[in-house]
Amino acid sequence: MTPDPITFLHERLAAGHERLVAAGIEPTAAAIDVDLFARTILGWDRARVLTARSEPAPEALEPRFSEWIRRRAEREPSAYIVGAREFWGLDFRVSPDVLIPRPETEFIVEEALDILQELALASPRLADIGTGSGCIAVSLLHELPSAHLIATDVSSAALTVARDNARQHGVQDRIACVETSFLDGINGPFDLIVANPPYVKDGDKVALSRDVRHEPDVALFGGESGLHGLQAVLDAAVRTLVSGGWLVMEFGFGQDDDVRQLVASRPALRVERIREDLQGIPRTAVIQRS
Repeated sequence: MTPDPITFLHERLAAGHERLVAAGIEPTAAAIDVDLFARTILGWDRARVLTARSEPAPEALEPRFSEWIRRRAEREPSAYIVGAREFWGLDFRVSPDVLIPRPETEFIVEEALDILQELALASPRLADIGTGSGCIAVSLLHELPSAHLIATDVSSAALTVARDNARQHGVQDRIACVETSFLDGINGPFDLIVANPPYVKDGDKVALSRDVRHEPDVALFGGESGLHGLQAVLDAAVRTLVSGGWLVMEFGFGQDDDVRQLVASRPALRVERIREDLQGIPRTAVIQRS
């Protein structure tokens, strides 16, 4: 009986890459996905995958690798497939119940840390509106060992993910996860609020990529104008920030003028600055309460 031909690791990975490209995924992105899947399943680092490419494919690779390639070809985001995404140098558990952390959202953490360094408070009181996976909240607490934070979300499933991430990174004793809309029912006061609210227009859903459409609607869509979530965050800031307190908030493409107008209509608030992302797109508003 003739033995089955040996399949080498590079052949298995190449076949996965070919399938993803055929499904319409850009070749570089497909290569990243293939590498991520192999490393996650095998528990290897990148160097090990590279040096083992000419070796027989490990038995442990299948059938999960082919199943993950199939799911990715159907445009399920790779973060949901592997169940994790890196943010602020930390690994976060993610699920379809939460928005996938994005690099541009790290600007919220950067700006918040800069503000708190200047304030030099002994034990800053923080809030994270719409915490999702908890990536912003946990990253801040990881950097600020004396801070305490209230994280809110309307989704109990999202809060379960956030609590898991808080435990994973050892900040669970300094975070309170509350199921509520924005900061409804929470009095504060807070020294600083961070928020990445839903800001996509409801009518733009059909224009979103197939990948993004896997993410929860409640974390994406901000009403007909896309501004409902931004307005609600600003109102919460007026009500719960201390005098001189700060809000750091993400917003969507082309909404910088809207943010300035919304802030101008609330005399207690002023825009300190609006930060652009790495593509030069205005993305993060830094706002102070009088």
